[in-house]
Amino acid sequence: MGAACVVLQRTCRVRPCRHARREQEFAAGTHTLYKLKTAGAPLYGWSPSMHDAQLATTKVTFSRATQAPVDVRRRIEGRGIYYRISAGAYAGWWVGEYYPKVFLRGVHLPTAYRPQRTATFPPNVSITCIRFGSDGTTGTTKTVKFAKSSNAPFDRRAIVNGRPMVHITAGGLSGYWVPAGPVLTDGH
Repeated sequence: MGAACVVLQRTCRVRPCRHARREQEFAAGTHTLYKLKTAGAPLYGWSPSMHDAQLATTKVTFSRATQAPVDVRRRIEGRGIYYRISAGAYAGWWVGEYYPKVFLRGVHLPTAYRPQRTATFPPNVSITCIRFGSDGTTGTTKTVKFAKSSNAPFDRRAIVNGRPMVHITAGGLSGYWVPAGPVLTDGH
């Protein structure tokens, strides 16, 4: 395994790597796949010099939720975040990240904070939090709604199941990942 990889809850440190097996989730329904020309080093993000280009598209329909292995998660010029499917009938095709329809399961691209930071939950907003089981899949979800603004410390930010989230370290949500969108982090 490469030095940049740590397979713990399917996590890659520093940048995505080819060594960790990562499964992308597809919801049931129709999805558009793209053949893309991606010049440059696709594992290290995107830069304007890469000149990404679309070569072909195809639509696929799944009657039920399914998975596909991926080897790259990166920004495609002018489009957003995409995954490259690494095996099977669609190997080499790319699909856009779009939670909850298409996302990478598990914790990816974590950033640790020392000292911890503060997340503020807004009043009267329902927020679903996730705690992973020992196998790296969702073990427990908990939906919270506070009558008044409520603070909680967090020590990490990561992409979790295709969404930016923060990891709570104290109180009733200790060990849970919380979506970064509805909560304020350090007042922002």
